Amino acid sequence: MENLSMLAQKVLSMLEKNQTKWAEWTQLKDLYPVSESDAVKGFVDIIKQAKKDQDKVIVAGDYDCDGIMATTIMVRGLRKFGIECGFYIPNRIREGYGLNVDTVRLAHQRGYKIIVTVDNGVKASKALSLAKELGMKVIVTDHHTIEEDVDCELLVHPTVMEEQFHTLCGAGVAYECIRALRTDTEYELELACVASIGDVMQVTNQTRAIIQNGLKVLNREKENHLFAFASDRILNETSVGFQIVPKLNAVGRLSNLGNVNNVVRYFLSEDLKEITSMQAQIDHINDLRKKMSEQMCKDALKKCHTSQPILFVNDASFHEGIIGLVAGSLSSSYQKPVIVMTNNEQGFKASMRAPDGFDCMEFLKDFSGFQEIGGHKQAAGFSIDLQDLDEFVKYIRQKIQVYSWQAKPLDTLLVNEEDISIASIESLDVMRPFGPGFVCPLFELNDVQIKSVFDIQNGKHRKFTLQSGLQCMNFNQSDLDRDKSVISIAGFIGNVQINQYRGKKQATFIIEKIKYK
Repeated sequence: MENLSMLAQKVLSMLEKNQTKWAEWTQLKDLYPVSESDAVKGFVDIIKQAKKDQDKVIVAGDYDCDGIMATTIMVRGLRKFGIECGFYIPNRIREGYGLNVDTVRLAHQRGYKIIVTVDNGVKASKALSLAKELGMKVIVTDHHTIEEDVDCELLVHPTVMEEQFHTLCGAGVAYECIRALRTDTEYELELACVASIGDVMQVTNQTRAIIQNGLKVLNREKENHLFAFASDRILNETSVGFQIVPKLNAVGRLSNLGNVNNVVRYFLSEDLKEITSMQAQIDHINDLRKKMSEQMCKDALKKCHTSQPILFVNDASFHEGIIGLVAGSLSSSYQKPVIVMTNNEQGFKASMRAPDGFDCMEFLKDFSGFQEIGGHKQAAGFSIDLQDLDEFVKYIRQKIQVYSWQAKPLDTLLVNEEDISIASIESLDVMRPFGPGFVCPLFELNDVQIKSVFDIQNGKHRKFTLQSGLQCMNFNQSDLDRDKSVISIAGFIGNVQINQYRGKKQATFIIEKIKYK
């Protein structure tokens, strides 16, 4: 541990009090051996029999990054094993999430004998029942919370695997399945790594090993399908999460502008010309997503009263694939629960986001008019009938008056400006990946001496240069920060990173919150 910088030692001391366990967080983990669980063994048995019987298999996926990667991993693994294998991911807007009866019926008509779900399936009771009626076998591979009996031929889920696999995402489960078939390559490891980062999984046990080893291969091989979407030349979990994952999610979000199944075809393709063409299409859709998100955020701000304890916006022009991003942006800016809603002739679709300390599902649980609802503490998605809007608005306005919650205080680590250097930031890499279960704390700088201030993009961003020379960036600054006097600033809370411009590295403090006197 003598090679760790003072900054890295402070971080590790905060995250792991027991110094005898420090080596566990600072060493590259080997992948655990293939699961010996009955579920994974059962998967191998069914697929071997399918190969013997020449049964066609269809992989039913999900439209987010995890689902795309899980679909690609499973299809590649099954085809390499000798299975005739197709795939389908539903249209987010027209069909919604998960395996549905129409997909089952069409798959049956086309001669598929086996359905393998990836990153979904545990809530697909109607589709599973139909498949059973039609004589089809369904293998459900999923990682979402099981809330009801899953009536299928076989369930492969982290909870029925050994403890070291309990943190796997959907693509992680798919990866373990094809590892058991012995058809995995480093490429599938890279895909599972990106999916684990994208789905913000606990960075412990096998998930930690997948991310660490996946990033190692990704940085070594510069794999074209993935690296083409990154601006950094050396990737860690942060750069993957901000540079690659949003582009893959964009196609699923804007399902009226692109077919997410083509993203799977992109990852399956080995034709360089086709890969290059599809990269440009994915980048284009992501650019549209960013422009739409930015405009919708501006429009949402005009429609809500930010002084209210809960922010509510309803706009029929909003794209339902992006309302969650808008709700998240507003919630982050104002540290309040936010509901953003849009509608069509079928009803209202809504996304809710809230700060740490607020429980969205607990807050919403007593409203009886939901057509559908799902989510967790900080995020929820739901739909209601057109005639129930007024009743819902009345419910949230009344509920917020009696609902008691308290924002969770920021967990910060007090540091000095001299702690922050290129070497000290690079020293943090030995502990990566950071994430749930091993979260890098926010750093707190007090009594900052500001030398100069420079606004970027007409005040959208602001750069502070301190007397020590340290540059501090406030991206997408709020109106409050923009209007406050610089002399009232007492300190910054944020994280650190290394920026590179024209071959020159620079240590930078990324501001999450400004403290005022």
